[in-house]
Amino acid sequence: MSSTAILRPRPLAENDRLAYAGERIVAAFGITAHIAAQMLPARNPHGQPNANVLREVVSAPDFRRLVRGWQIDFPPGMGEDEAALYQHPFHHLARTVRLKHERWWANPYAHHDLRVALARHDRYLATPLGGSQPEFVWLDSQLLPDSSLLVVARDDDFTHGVLQSRAFTLWWSKVHSRRTPTVVVESFPFPWPPRTELNALTSAQEEQRHAVTLAARGDDPAKLEAAISAVYGWPADLPDAEVLSRLIALGEQRA
Repeated sequence: MSSTAILRPRPLAENDRLAYAGERIVAAFGITAHIAAQMLPARNPHGQPNANVLREVVSAPDFRRLVRGWQIDFPPGMGEDEAALYQHPFHHLARTVRLKHERWWANPYAHHDLRVALARHDRYLATPLGGSQPEFVWLDSQLLPDSSLLVVARDDDFTHGVLQSRAFTLWWSKVHSRRTPTVVVESFPFPWPPRTELNALTSAQEEQRHAVTLAARGDDPAKLEAAISAVYGWPADLPDAEVLSRLIALGEQRA
């Protein structure tokens, strides 16, 4: 099998709406934690809290650490009169946004599908886009990821275990691209389609899933790799090239 097969991977339909790139952040909409703390308790004429239009943002500026910040986050569909009722945030933007184009107060980069996907869970997985290998961590769904992060909208430890595995790390090394960041997850053949209902798993798959889950919660890479090999049904001591070859074949079969 040629090496180009994995360099031009095809997204799998079963992985649709699983991975997202974080949102682009408008610099003028960013505020410090101190300003956010002042805005949050402030009262408004219509009685609505400023928490409706403020959002805590998380980013990975140097690919090694996560940093939190805040942004004013008026929805794209909110009119100017309604936005102005959130007095402190609106007036702050009026002072900081230099070009008052049409609907200048609204967040132009609000990613509807990403936000809906995250709202379905209490937590989600994210990794810096610029890293040489993935380092997925759990983030609270109230945190909005910026464009330096790749997001997987799942909240189960089994998925975390698969994404921590050697198999996915090898896939990342061949497929990951900052130009098309979601493809590395969209094209990856999980042991079974991610949205498979638990009651559709065989008894053996349930046991394998449980083993991966326990290993993902622990701190024993060897145990995790053994569990991942078992769930894919291949020997634990396969060389990297063979793991990649089997993943490619599985992906082609799924596609």
